Amino acid sequence: MLDVKHDIIRGIGAFLSEAERRRAEALKSERDRRRFTACRGQLRQILASRLGISPSDVELEYGQLGKPQLSHRMPSRNLRFSVSRSGDVAVIALSTGQEVGVDIEAVLPVPEADEIAALCFSASDYESYAALGPDDRLEGFFRRWTRLEAISKGLGCGLGYPSSWDEQDWVVRSFVPKTGYLGSVVVRK
Repeated sequence: MLDVKHDIIRGIGAFLSEAERRRAEALKSERDRRRFTACRGQLRQILASRLGISPSDVELEYGQLGKPQLSHRMPSRNLRFSVSRSGDVAVIALSTGQEVGVDIEAVLPVPEADEIAALCFSASDYESYAALGPDDRLEGFFRRWTRLEAISKGLGCGLGYPSSWDEQDWVVRSFVPKTGYLGSVVVRK
């Protein structure tokens, strides 16, 4: 949960790097700054506990398209992670050795869902989505969308970048992180 008390934000905010602090300060709303700080601070705490170091000593680097990863100076370079935030919820997925991706979304009406699905989903995903009845369509859209986003995050490419991949290369699990949200986590086989 990202909407935590101000004293907790101050405490975990101390773990952030200078670049992360600048990134938080650049966000327009106080709520978004707090949520970013809570998410990044908790990520640092989780990674630090796995690495046996202080959260402020966790060093991150960024891939060509911005995917965060542990710095080559960290004691366990084979620890992989992925983070997703939506509203007041964040999820952090960890994997040892294999690439991992996670995405969560608040399930809210998307008026242009059919157009997005036609543009972004694979032919088989679009066909199964289009076959859903009206009552199942919103959840069906988000189940497919979070899976697609999670795989894109696992690849480190984002949806806007062309990449060839086969969904069969990934183990995919859907989950409900909180009522009103859907998510997917993927791990490369």
